[in-house]
Amino acid sequence: MQIIRTRSEMHSFSALHAGKIGFVPTMGYLHAGHISLVERARAEQSVVVVSIFVNPAQFNDPKDLEKYPVDLDRDFAMLEKAGVDAVFCPARSEVYPNGVPALRMSYDEVMNRLCGAGRPGHFEGVLLVVHNLFMWVRPQRAYFGLKDYQQYLLIKRMATDLELGVEAVGCPLVREADGLAMSSRNVRLTAAGRVAALAISKALFAAAELWRKGETAAAVQAALNSLLTPLQVEYALICDADSLATVLPGAPRPARVVIAVAAFVDGVRLIDNVLLT
Repeated sequence: MQIIRTRSEMHSFSALHAGKIGFVPTMGYLHAGHISLVERARAEQSVVVVSIFVNPAQFNDPKDLEKYPVDLDRDFAMLEKAGVDAVFCPARSEVYPNGVPALRMSYDEVMNRLCGAGRPGHFEGVLLVVHNLFMWVRPQRAYFGLKDYQQYLLIKRMATDLELGVEAVGCPLVREADGLAMSSRNVRLTAAGRVAALAISKALFAAAELWRKGETAAAVQAALNSLLTPLQVEYALICDADSLATVLPGAPRPARVVIAVAAFVDGVRLIDNVLLT
């Protein structure tokens, strides 16, 4: 497995493997969910590249950036075992040699919903770094977990609108055995917090079952709210899966919906969702 630290090295690797690369962008501290993306990339492309970069441009809370877990040796060992061909692991000065640029890409009607409503600038920072990573890695396909469903929609739209030549592939959310959505942030939960966080997936599963049975949006929303009462909830919403517009009581049922939750446990922000198609 090759460790690549600079853009020039990455360009050389990409040129050598043109037309063959599957790419998994990450911020490190990997878990089984990330490895599932690697496995999908390995199944579909002959060369797999994973990036590890904790992107300061997408953190609107400096304290959250400081607390983000980092363990490169651990990550490298996991990726080598998974059969990754190269890891692009640039320093911050390599990605932003002149500081984070002021340039921003914005899809306001999507960005201002769900996670974007409470994290101004977050998705602009995500699109900035992913765009640049696409330019340096030059993959044919890039793989994203659907736990970050809103992020996936935005990246897919950016790649299409800017004709980047990259297919953004959404991959199923991976859960722990007890239902908790896998996240690099889970390591920051206390034992009691870990148990309390299970209320999120339990509420989502219950709401999804009600929706499948044909219950109204109002009834599903009420059940969702009730089951999440013990937590500090940022949002808990039923949305059109394509536009992320909230499904209002009495409105027609969309063909596809995503029921999404963001909540704080032990001061750690957790997100989860269930996609119904």
